[in-house]
Amino acid sequence: MQAPSRSKRSGTARPTAKRANGLRTALVLQGGAALGAYEAGVLKALLEPPGRTFDIVTGCSIGAVMAAILVGARGDPREHLDELWQRMAMQTNPFVPAMFANTFPAPGASALYRINPAYYAAPPLATYVYDPAPLEQAIEEWVDFRRVRRSATELIVTAVEVKSGRLAEFSSRESFGARHVMASASLPPVFPTVSINGGDYWDGGLISNTPLRPALNAIEAHNAADPRARWEIIVVDLFARSATLPQDMTGVLQRAFELTFFGKFQHDLKLFEMYNAQIDLMRAVDAALPARSPLRRHPAFVRMSHHRRVDRLTVIRTSKPDALGGPADFSPETIARRIRLGEVDTRRALAKKCRS
Repeated sequence: MQAPSRSKRSGTARPTAKRANGLRTALVLQGGAALGAYEAGVLKALLEPPGRTFDIVTGCSIGAVMAAILVGARGDPREHLDELWQRMAMQTNPFVPAMFANTFPAPGASALYRINPAYYAAPPLATYVYDPAPLEQAIEEWVDFRRVRRSATELIVTAVEVKSGRLAEFSSRESFGARHVMASASLPPVFPTVSINGGDYWDGGLISNTPLRPALNAIEAHNAADPRARWEIIVVDLFARSATLPQDMTGVLQRAFELTFFGKFQHDLKLFEMYNAQIDLMRAVDAALPARSPLRRHPAFVRMSHHRRVDRLTVIRTSKPDALGGPADFSPETIARRIRLGEVDTRRALAKKCRS
């Protein structure tokens, strides 16, 4: 997990009410193009009455869009999530080869897609395919960013600064709006760069598609206000561990895309386990070390003593990888199936956690 760049956050550790189970919750939403519909199903299940309270929500790419809806929806976030995916869906395009029929919008489509005129005129010279304005306008319609900035839930989205290659975190504890969400979701060459305060940004998934590190950073900041807080992290994993062998070029490209992001998440999980193990070791050393030992003044000891372990990690992933489909399949039928699958898998995961 690459260390992201971030400006100093003011007032980041706002007090929050303790939860009935004694745990505070950070929710981590991956990017994954059309696979994000599964994440929408997960969110709908998590929001079912009585609903869950989140202290921290981190999102990347399409996960950033849904994270913003979750934290700052103008109304019921479940309704906006349904509208998002209704408008993300693409009817079969009869004017393109079959392998691209569900990944390229049909002429006159009124969804969130509007072709960049420069791409029509001279594709090799264009730097992006779609005009981002329809998606940004929709985000403004769905999300009240004043509510986001005032919320007790901290929202963090990630993006990559194109020229420097640095991963940036944008927090709702700072200046935050639709442009920050768009920056996180601007996957090249689909969308153009997004300019914010002199930087030009692309999709955060290019470096780290699972914003787990930002969640851990935020937990540390929240712990400054309440060192005794206990935490759980819920991560939605969109990428299948196994799949059938691809049979065409679209399948090859989609599986290569999946494996790239799946591998990064496995690396993140190993680092997370190492992080918790080091904290456990630090606790044991602290208990065994004499009170006046000079090691207690060592900078590394002082730094490590401020860390707190995460008490519970829940990864929600599909139980039916083949039913999930590929990240470029935006057909209405596949999107609806993914949403239902996300709801079912989440209810099962939460029921299992309650029994454990």
